Amino acid sequence: MLKRRGYVIWPIYFDRSVSRSRCRRVPLDLAVRSPSAEQLAKAAGKLGWRVELEPGSHPAFWWKKTGKLIVDPGKPMKKSEVIRILGKALKGVQS
Repeated sequence: MLKRRGYVIWPIYFDRSVSRSRCRRVPLDLAVRSPSAEQLAKAAGKLGWRVELEPGSHPAFWWKKTGKLIVDPGKPMKKSEVIRILGKALKGVQS
């Protein structure tokens, strides 16, 4: 098994149309409509984080091929902090 440095981030975490009980990980004020992995990669890049895009689909939405990101913020952070900061940056990218 390969070891990866960073966190796996799915676009579904930021989707406004998905409920928190399904997969969304940010509050509605940070959620956006139909985020893409490319938009998330752009937002993470603006933060200066290392990003890798990979194909795939979230297990809860296996029929949606959204892709995923491997994000390395470069300093120790909790995954929830990474997601919240990325959500704020994504709002700026989509606006």
